[in-house]
Parts: sequence; C-alpha cells; structure tokens
Amino acid sequence: MSGSVGLENDSSPADERIVVLIVDDDSWTTRAVAAALVDDGGFTVLEPQHSGEDAIEAFDRHRPDLVLMDVNMHPGMSGLDAARKIMCLNPEATIVVLTTVSPGPGITRALEAGAIAAVNKSATDAELVRVARAAVAGESPALLRSLAEDIMISGDISADSPSTVPTLTPSEKLLLRQICEGMDYSEIAERQVVTVYTVKSHARNLRIKLDAKNLAQLVIRAIQHKFYVPE
Repeated sequence: MSGSVGLENDSSPADERIVVLIVDDDSWTTRAVAAALVDDGGFTVLEPQHSGEDAIEAFDRHRPDLVLMDVNMHPGMSGLDAARKIMCLNPEATIVVLTTVSPGPGITRALEAGAIAAVNKSATDAELVRVARAAVAGESPALLRSLAEDIMISGDISADSPSTVPTLTPSEKLLLRQICEGMDYSEIAERQVVTVYTVKSHARNLRIKLDAKNLAQLVIRAIQHKFYVPE
C-alpha cells in the first residue's frame, strides 16, 4: 500500500468532502466507483484497496468517513472478516457493502458484522452517490430500498438466526414492513400521522425487541422471522 491518492475535484472545499475508502479485488470496479464519487465533487477518495488485510491497514491509518466494501475477495482475507475487524477498530465505522448483480452469500453476514447498507456495483452514479451520502448522514430506512430483495437473492437468510420469534403488535408489524420497503422516516410519519420522532422511537423499540443493532439487521430479522417477504 502506497498511501492515499486523495482523488478529488474542486467542487467542494477539501475539509467538507466525505472521505471514502473503496475495497474490492476488481480494479475495474474500484476505478468506476471512485470516478463516480470524484465526479460528484463532494468526496475525497483514498487509494482503493484490493484485499481485506490492506483495507484494515488503510482504515486504521486514515479513519475514513465511509468504507465501500466488497464481501467476496480472493485470495486472502474476505471483506466480511475485514468488516468485522474494522468494526473492532471503530464500532462507529460506517460500512456499506458492494454487491454484484446477483448478490451472493456473505451479504447477510456482513450486515450482521455491522455494515449498515448495500449498494449494487452496477448502480447508476447518482444512486451510488445517494447511498454514500445517506450512509454518512446516518441510518435511514431509505438506505434499505432493495436490501430485502438482495438478501433473498443471496440465499443467506439463515445466518445467526435467533431461535425465538418475538410477538409483534399490528402497529409494530406495519412499521417493520415500511422500514423493509425503504420508506424514509418522514414518509412513514406522514402515512401514520405521527411525528418523525415517534417513528424513530418506535423503530428503536423494534430493534431492541428483534435484537437488531441497526436498521439493516432489523430487515434481516424481519425476513428470518417471516414478518416480511419481498414481493
């Protein structure tokens, strides 16, 4: 690893840009993702890394605002193990999983390890930028629009499945479904005729009830317990 490239353009002051680390064993993917972020003007892209080991070293050195991480990298350490170690270095790290057109095994385990969302490598530049900005801004159901479908396609829905199915009220089931569908907090609040604060409070209670550390894990639990099945 030769340090930070610091790819950027002049659209935003350097100290306002979101610092991103891209990790993928495919150099074409890292170039495409980096180009999309650089062209937006609001990101500083560190030198992309192509192995889990180098990803950990780069994260520890630069402490980026966001890590975009491929799960299945060969050879050497997987993105899944790298994500776990990064979360050990900093439990507040923001990791988004990079998936393929047909997400494979590992996406659920990466989310269980602490990643908060996933984005397809073939996403448009605008969608990639939207997800990157939203992830750094904080957890939001809007980050989860296609997550349930990706999890089902991956066939990886039984990872660490809790044995006890909790009992949910009709209102809790409704909120869980709306979160799984990727509605943002304001849209859920409008539909339920409550405040955004109330929605967030109820979502926190759901996470506790379903033993989910974040919203992505809430979607996993919803699928594992068959509270939600993507159409």
